[in-house]
Amino acid sequence: MEASLGASAASRFTRLSKLISAILGVLCLLTLCAPATRRYLTLVPGRTLPCVWNLLTSSFVTTNPVKALAEIASLLVLARVVEPVYGSTEFLRLLLLVAASTGAATFVGVYLFYLINTSKEGGILYAQFSGFHGIVGALLVAVKQIMGDADVKLGAATRLPARHLAPAYVAAASLLAALLGAWRSLPFLVVSPYAAWVYLRFFQRQPETTIRGDPSDEFKFSSFFPPAVQAPLDAVGGIARTVFCLGHTADAAAANGGASLEARGLLARAPSAPDMDASRRRERGARALEERLAAGKAAGGGGGGAAAADAAARMEAGAA
Repeated sequence: MEASLGASAASRFTRLSKLISAILGVLCLLTLCAPATRRYLTLVPGRTLPCVWNLLTSSFVTTNPVKALAEIASLLVLARVVEPVYGSTEFLRLLLLVAASTGAATFVGVYLFYLINTSKEGGILYAQFSGFHGIVGALLVAVKQIMGDADVKLGAATRLPARHLAPAYVAAASLLAALLGAWRSLPFLVVSPYAAWVYLRFFQRQPETTIRGDPSDEFKFSSFFPPAVQAPLDAVGGIARTVFCLGHTADAAAANGGASLEARGLLARAPSAPDMDASRRRERGARALEERLAAGKAAGGGGGGAAAADAAARMEAGAA
């Protein structure tokens, strides 16, 4: 299966993504016109107490206008794939949880680095960390969960499996950051996609079930990478499984009347479980897309055919 992340002429961006894009633009302009606001909106570990809100706001502040435009464009395109399947509430929850966890992890990491650094230079405590680039990586993780192994068309002759989008983005952006000396962008770039995977893997509530997360093998950590490097990367995913496995255990036990962990594990590995979960996601996406198409026809009517084609292509990608 193949899908395109580009917008068709008749396709509409979601209202929530346009609202968030407007917020990103306003915050960028605010930090450009009033640079003093950066110390309160970006993550400055030495000033986070009492300005604790910067743990959240830092992921939505981009001080470079060119970078901000690229991030807004990425949000609008990726939201068209993710939001119809997750729903607006879950989509917003994902963004906020990733932003807060990224800010908290960066704050703790900076202080740990300061404590183990023998020079004890306090400059890093007052460095400014910010940018929406981390959440872009998190959305690419969500695209992988929805589209599976479908090939994504990125250009006229460029195709990439959906499972490779997030690591390819992180690798390319990290290389660019290293070349430009923008080391302060690296924490968000690495932490946010991993935080998104942890939430979607262990905590996201599945509609019409009591199961939390996505326990399928198709969404394990190593599945984002080529087969040659999957074995060692399973250890990285194993760390999260060891820490967060209770997120699956509690709901599974309730659903199965206290069934043993071994029985739950066998159920999670059953071939039908991933298929049932993927089918539920496709049904939710189909319902959401049908509602959007019906609303578009009622409002203007003219672009119905193109929108239907766009919806069909997206549903084919989700079926992969």
